[in-house]
Amino acid sequence: SNSAGREEGTQIRASSLSMVVRTALVGLLLVSAGSTDAFLPGGFLPPARHGAVAGGLGPTRFSQQLPCRTWRRRAGGGTGCRMMLDPALLTAGVAGLDVSIDDVAGGLFAASLFPYLAFLYYLDRAESKTPALGLFGFKFLLVFVVATIPAAIAAKMMYGAQLADVDWLHGSAESFLTLTNLLIVLGFRRAVAGADATFKDESMTKLFSAPWAAPAAVGLAAAALSGGGLLAGMHPEPANALSLPTWMVHVSSLIEWLAAMGLIWRYAETTGNPRWKGLTIAMIPFHSSGLCACTYHLFYNAPPVGGLVLLQAVLTLVGDLTCWAAAYRIFTYARDASTLGPEAEARQAGVAAAAAAGDAAGVTEAAYLGSVFAVVLAGSVLVKWGELFLDTPFQPNLNTALAFIAVPTLVNCLTWAKRSQAPSENFSDFY
Repeated sequence: SNSAGREEGTQIRASSLSMVVRTALVGLLLVSAGSTDAFLPGGFLPPARHGAVAGGLGPTRFSQQLPCRTWRRRAGGGTGCRMMLDPALLTAGVAGLDVSIDDVAGGLFAASLFPYLAFLYYLDRAESKTPALGLFGFKFLLVFVVATIPAAIAAKMMYGAQLADVDWLHGSAESFLTLTNLLIVLGFRRAVAGADATFKDESMTKLFSAPWAAPAAVGLAAAALSGGGLLAGMHPEPANALSLPTWMVHVSSLIEWLAAMGLIWRYAETTGNPRWKGLTIAMIPFHSSGLCACTYHLFYNAPPVGGLVLLQAVLTLVGDLTCWAAAYRIFTYARDASTLGPEAEARQAGVAAAAAAGDAAGVTEAAYLGSVFAVVLAGSVLVKWGELFLDTPFQPNLNTALAFIAVPTLVNCLTWAKRSQAPSENFSDFY
């Protein structure tokens, strides 16, 4: 049996190595060979030309083979062009390699599991003093990972479609991610409230007073009155549009993750281990990865924005690596007693017991969850039916989609940069 196990392990390693090699080849091809027709002048290639690309590059010189959207003469002589990557062609295969953009993304998602396990290892160490419910939430993410596998297989076998286009399977699998984030939020919220008697959770009050709250209520009322039907000026909703419950799962995951980031930052201040703040920063790529998924669905999973799937995989891997590093730094700081003063050690020693100490001052847990649900419902209604009034989602463009991800990510980074330089009481505990 040991021999069989070693043989199986060798096969797995060989398969993984093959995927790594194929991924590297695709990367090199994209960087060095604009000569493939994967780079298009703004649109898609006719189907007849796909076969020509798969058959080989041919003898044409690089400067002649490269199609461009716009040509311009450079100041120093010669010509240059602006290129657009066609994700649909990459999905069909690149230069004869049996590798698609989905293959590369799948390989990256699989590879990201290993640094995440290392992250859990250091978070689970007694020295780190991670709140029990928060730690369980981070571990529960593995259930979400496992659940997506049969869901994706069922979508392909039963409907011949990708998981994102089969709403009930998609929403069911993603609900485990929402539950994961909720467990993390509640775990750290209880820990902060139990360890800090001055903790006042005004996050939802501040969120409801935001300028978008009124339009959200109007959108919710309009959707209720129309029954989700078409109103004047609205685009017809595509067949693969996400249902309201599935949108709520996605929106809640983004909001809950921001809440978790804020609470973990506050946890650093209540425990005396400042390196928990590093985990907050390390979680930013994960939030951007979630933005990739939501933006992809915002454009109804259109092929021109298919590159977002690969970007999501890259950001997930980066997030796993940064969280692993952050967890290691949390563990080593707590382990090294010489870096902690007696007061900080006393605070850390009492956190585990305080984590189970009920609700935050002023806001019960039930009220907090009710507020989160209301915000998620309003936001989901605005996204699902509000986008039907816009032309942008029906004119999919990769550059536009990237802007939808880059701008919130930049705001996220600037927010934490500002918070790192100001007293904590100047900020909502939500964010």
